Amino acid sequence: MKKISLRVLLAGLLLVLLAAGGGAWLLGSRYGRALIAQRVRQQLAKNSDLVLGPFEVEVSPWRDFPHLTASLRHLALTDTARGRAETVLRLDRADARLELGALLHGRVQVTRLTLSNGALREVVDSTGHSWGLRGKRRPGPGKAPVLDLGLDSLIINNFTIETRNAYIHSAIGARVRVGRLAGRLAGGVLRVQGLLDGQLEFLQNPSGTLLAHEPVRARVRYHYTFRARQGSFDDTRFTLNGDTVRLSGTHTVDPTRPTGTQLALRFAGDQPLLAVLNTALPPRLRPYLAGATSPSKAQVTYRIEGQSGPTMRPRTLLSFKLRDASLAWPDSARRINHWDLAATYDNGPGHRPETTTLTLQRCRLYSPAGQLDVALMLRNFRQPYVRGRLSGRTELPELAALLTPRGLWQARRGTAALNVTFQGLLRPPPNSTRLAALQRNLDVRGAVVLRNADLLLPARHARLSALNVRIGIADSVWKLTDASGVLDGMRFQASATTVHLLGYLTGQSATTTIRGDFAVDDLHVGRLRGLLRPPAGAPARPNARRRAQARAALTATLGTSLIPQGMRLSVALHCRRLLLPADTLSDLFVRVYHDGRQVRLQGLTGRIYGGEVQGNLAWPTDTAATDVPPINFQLSVHFGTLPYRQLLARLAPVRRPAPGRPGYRKRAALPALRELLLTADGQLDCSIDAVRLPDGQSLRNLRLRLIKEDSLLDMPYLTVTVPQGGQGRASASAIVDDLRLTAAAADVSLRYATLDVQQLLKLFAALSPPDSLVTPAKRVARQAARTRRASGRTARGRPRTGSMLTNGVLAATLHVQADQVRYAAVRGGQFRLAVHLRDGTARIDTAALNAFGGRVRLNGVLHTNRGRDHHPLHVQTSLEDIQLPAFFTVAQAMGLRVLGGDNIRGTVRLSGDLRTDLDAAFLPGFDQTQAYLQADIRNLELIDVEALTESLKFIRKERSGHLYFEPVRTQLILDRGELLIPDLKLNSNLANMALNGTYALDGRANLYIGANAIQALFGDNQKRIERIKNNQPLAPRPHPGLTYVNLRRTSSETKYRVRLFKKEEQRQQQDQLRLQARQFLVTQRLDTTLRLLP
Repeated sequence: MKKISLRVLLAGLLLVLLAAGGGAWLLGSRYGRALIAQRVRQQLAKNSDLVLGPFEVEVSPWRDFPHLTASLRHLALTDTARGRAETVLRLDRADARLELGALLHGRVQVTRLTLSNGALREVVDSTGHSWGLRGKRRPGPGKAPVLDLGLDSLIINNFTIETRNAYIHSAIGARVRVGRLAGRLAGGVLRVQGLLDGQLEFLQNPSGTLLAHEPVRARVRYHYTFRARQGSFDDTRFTLNGDTVRLSGTHTVDPTRPTGTQLALRFAGDQPLLAVLNTALPPRLRPYLAGATSPSKAQVTYRIEGQSGPTMRPRTLLSFKLRDASLAWPDSARRINHWDLAATYDNGPGHRPETTTLTLQRCRLYSPAGQLDVALMLRNFRQPYVRGRLSGRTELPELAALLTPRGLWQARRGTAALNVTFQGLLRPPPNSTRLAALQRNLDVRGAVVLRNADLLLPARHARLSALNVRIGIADSVWKLTDASGVLDGMRFQASATTVHLLGYLTGQSATTTIRGDFAVDDLHVGRLRGLLRPPAGAPARPNARRRAQARAALTATLGTSLIPQGMRLSVALHCRRLLLPADTLSDLFVRVYHDGRQVRLQGLTGRIYGGEVQGNLAWPTDTAATDVPPINFQLSVHFGTLPYRQLLARLAPVRRPAPGRPGYRKRAALPALRELLLTADGQLDCSIDAVRLPDGQSLRNLRLRLIKEDSLLDMPYLTVTVPQGGQGRASASAIVDDLRLTAAAADVSLRYATLDVQQLLKLFAALSPPDSLVTPAKRVARQAARTRRASGRTARGRPRTGSMLTNGVLAATLHVQADQVRYAAVRGGQFRLAVHLRDGTARIDTAALNAFGGRVRLNGVLHTNRGRDHHPLHVQTSLEDIQLPAFFTVAQAMGLRVLGGDNIRGTVRLSGDLRTDLDAAFLPGFDQTQAYLQADIRNLELIDVEALTESLKFIRKERSGHLYFEPVRTQLILDRGELLIPDLKLNSNLANMALNGTYALDGRANLYIGANAIQALFGDNQKRIERIKNNQPLAPRPHPGLTYVNLRRTSSETKYRVRLFKKEEQRQQQDQLRLQARQFLVTQRLDTTLRLLP
């Protein structure tokens, strides 16, 4: 029995082996492979219109023995719909393991299937036509396959899936690196489960790329019911962004539609916060998240419902929640530390961006300052329209992160309390070039309170710190109450109403309107100009003609640079100090008005240079026109006591760097106040109680008025009380060109009761610039030479150096009158002076006074630009009917060693041409004095003259002690304190006499006196006296028979040394003196014609 069973078993096994080998041979033969290929094509043609390309079939009994392996290689399916061929499936190799037992019974049973290097594609063009892997969709319920399938292993290696839809602008691409699945088909239901490991290559929608190159691991549990044509995901899970997402739901084929699928899918899990926000926010809001990072996760529920197809989007609802989330941007000031959120994204019934909404059911930000609640609904992602409410307290950096994109304004610290509602269109992304004038549809209303805020305005390069303010918001109108803070280093307080203020400060609005009161401690105009400059892209001012362009340059500096055209103002400004580059105003109050065309400063009061200023100014801000109206001012200034040097410094031109040098543009951007007066038109009234001069004297009660119109600067009056009780009045006019005076003329009148001429001259010296400001002559010459050599230099070149009195700009006429006058020891009356001042010289047209019992006149030139100790004087003088006693008394009082007033009687008429140098006290230095003199002496009497009594010792003193002389006409030369007397003829009551020699004003003398000895000894003295007194001529003039005596002394302290009978020495000396006099007149170029005298 056992043997039979063994034979039977062996025979059966042999038969099985023969049958299997035969079957394998049959399938592996050419006939078998063709049969398999035919069956594959028949099944595909029955269920699909796709075109199957050439492929290879391979059957092997040994590859997976004892199982049979059937392989398809280079399989490709092409969709040729609408005349376009698209490869929708490509598979390098598919290996199926077949059960031999099933084959022997006529059934095909696959227990393992391996797919390697495949690709599945679907394409939809812009018209909605699609190409993809699809079968023939038959009406009615689906048919279940007749066979049952138990697939123990489905292995996938390197398989890609890609869908691109140009109609709805979406795309998805994924790659399965390795898949291990198992499937079973039984009872018309296909069940698949297993693991997939791959990568989501890209996920795109109309707003851009949502995900790219994200690793994905999935655990699949899926079943498909063929009769219902419905697939279901059962507890399918996959990892995305490092978190697990659960997938459930169904997809159902609608047999009534040619394409598309009915979806009801649900995704649930945690996802990174930024990934969720990038999906939920409209594209124009995503720049808010640029550079942001967050460690937080969002609890996400994502549902896809409705019909999906090539031209149809399903409805998508994304619900996400946050708990204690945080968000930070690269700049440390922008961050959200504690955030709770519940929100829903819904693409709406239209399944389009236009019907999409984002609703915040709960949004709360926590901070040490409190909590901020946000309620919001955002709809229409094409043009986002928002409606919401902000209420609560929060840290300002978190609020800034929530409300503003990077770059507009940033908050570093501070707290904010809000109760605000808002609705309208959202702004464009921050890189948009459109101004907010096109984006003013967001209506905001409510109140905001900021405390200790620290803000940055990148568009203005400004920082606003220590800000405390309550802001009442009504759309674009902001009401600032009790505002205080520090703006770019300037502390301020304010209460104001503004329109479009934030948009202007952040560069999003071209205009803003401000009304209210402002108080600033230190206002830096240069910084303010940078802060308030107009937004980038403002139109440039066209070129204009030269003069209009120069005027427009300064007008534009004050107008569009200081207060831009877009800033409309009606404010009251209190300023402790207004800091200009060259000037400072303190205790300033002014009302500022600007309507977009003109700035008006009204009711201005303040202090400058220690004085008080008040008045009004106005200038245009619309500088586009060629004919720019000038700046206009009406100002008055009052000073108490002002040092004269300080006054000169304030009137001097502002030193600026040369063009091209560092700091030129910065210093040229804002004018000094004195430059403003030279360029603008208007009126300035100035009053100064006292101007303290360097020598200690003062000008008092100075009053003047300046009127500027175009290039003409006019001073209709100036009144002043000068030292010594004089009253002065002046008028002047000047031509202004390019911020400097090019020509000026003045007329000055002074009236005194009693005048000290020295003090008057010292006054003029004190009013002249110091030596350090006067350009030396050599430097002037070098500068002139450089100017001539410079190529292209115009007549409008550099301004001349020195003061106006010394550089040729000012020509002035001075008139002085005095009832009583003194000059050193000289006393006089009825003083009259007329002087022309120009180029550092005073041309004396007339100087006259009553002195010495007669009248003194002189004309000439006084140089005032040679230094404090040197004042060269060249005059021609005339002394009429001068009483010699008074004259010589004054001469002795001035330190000259000459006859005393008791030693001489008579009158003289003296004319002369004189050069001298006045010292710092304006007294002549006789050692520097040179003169040519013509004298006409009458009624001359000499009494007890030492020189005569010494030379006439041989005559009784009663006769020689008092001499009377006939009228004398003579010419004398004064050379550096020494009087040259070449030949002086004297007829006296004693005798005919002659005199020649030298006499120094310090008392030194070398004189030769000649007398007729016969007349002296035996003449009738009384008779000669009577003839002289009666103007009757005496005997003939002296003749060669005169006897000469030499008188010499080396100082005024010694007596004369008398030498008799020196006729020959006298003749030699006389010849020498005559030669010396001629050489003196030639070399010194003194005018012997005295043509300047009237």
